[in-house]
Amino acid sequence: MIESRLPWYGRGPYDEVPPVLERVLRRPSHDERAWQELWHLLATEGTSVSAASFAALPYLRDIVRAGETVAADRALELAGAIVAGVHQDHGADELIRTLARVIAELRRMVARRLTDPNLPPATAMALFRAHLAFAGATVWSLAEYDFEDGFYRVECPHCQIGVTVAIGNYGRYSAQRDWDRGDIHRRPLTQADPGDLDGLAAWMRTTARHLGLTPLAEGLTWLFGRAECPACASSFVTGDQYATENEPHHSSDGPVPPGGW
Repeated sequence: MIESRLPWYGRGPYDEVPPVLERVLRRPSHDERAWQELWHLLATEGTSVSAASFAALPYLRDIVRAGETVAADRALELAGAIVAGVHQDHGADELIRTLARVIAELRRMVARRLTDPNLPPATAMALFRAHLAFAGATVWSLAEYDFEDGFYRVECPHCQIGVTVAIGNYGRYSAQRDWDRGDIHRRPLTQADPGDLDGLAAWMRTTARHLGLTPLAEGLTWLFGRAECPACASSFVTGDQYATENEPHHSSDGPVPPGGW
């Protein structure tokens, strides 16, 4: 029984988790309904997590270890969605610290899976997000990446005015958003040279290209390019500023271990 392998965290409605997880473990590639129920219990609406969610991570890791491709990809995707919620109010900080090795192993597993250039696009994107979550880049794990109709709202790091950065088919610009007039004082974005990207941004673009996610790879060169503030004319890297404002900061002994790219 699951309870004999790991103390279960979360009671009340989370009493439902062990039997559903048992069903998934028995038939990991064939019980679609059990997977749907497990997602509902452990990552409601894709992001809402609890202590029970983190308690399930070792079992999801075991499904990946078993090596059946479809089940492994499902387990990695769900585990990534759980870990992306690490900074929520879930009451599981102590439990998460004990799972550092499990999360690190999940990161290695998904990294190996991402070497396959023939992944279906939806699977590739889900595993791309999972890797970012396991590495602690939760803001990018949860980002929309809508480079057809995308907007990123940030503050200018120099004058603190609100700036809207548009990256889409209709234009790529920074602007001030006016309630009545829309985006005003537009300034064109400067696209990053892919060779100038480093660290996380370089990994994201290189991986997206390898997976055949061409719109993502292209969009990232605009996201990590430079925007001009329409008020003070200073420039900044949109992606860096967006992460600074939205990525929760945690210490080196926090729940997700830091890692290089």
